Amino acid sequence: MKRLFCFLSVLAVIVAAAQVLTAQDGPTSVQAGVYTDAQAERGEKFFGEACMVCHQPEEFSDGGYLEGWSGQNVNDFVEFVRSTMPEDNPGRLKRREYIDIIAYFFKLNGLPTGETELDRKSLRQIKIEGPYVDASQN
Repeated sequence: MKRLFCFLSVLAVIVAAAQVLTAQDGPTSVQAGVYTDAQAERGEKFFGEACMVCHQPEEFSDGGYLEGWSGQNVNDFVEFVRSTMPEDNPGRLKRREYIDIIAYFFKLNGLPTGETELDRKSLRQIKIEGPYVDASQN
């Protein structure tokens, strides 16, 4: 009986470890709903405050902008925007604000929302891929 209990305990640990490893194996797609509506709304606010001096939402909503990032992870996209914008003071926003702005870009491109917000921990595991639609036209 003890052997059976030990065997089942070890088996349970192996199964749990396999589930964790499987969840971490490959990247998630932006098509899987990796941000929330509330996060995109915050991103729209930050975009309006920090970006609209030079940019309009339409520049980021035709799908072509995100197509240039296809195959890359969201962290690379966030870091690019953070290291180059705003032009007069790159990196001046909080990292969380940049991530929210990227969620807003996803919303502009018709990517589905989900129950979980983009966060710093998940960015490297999320792959940017289409199709994209101009959600601002709806």
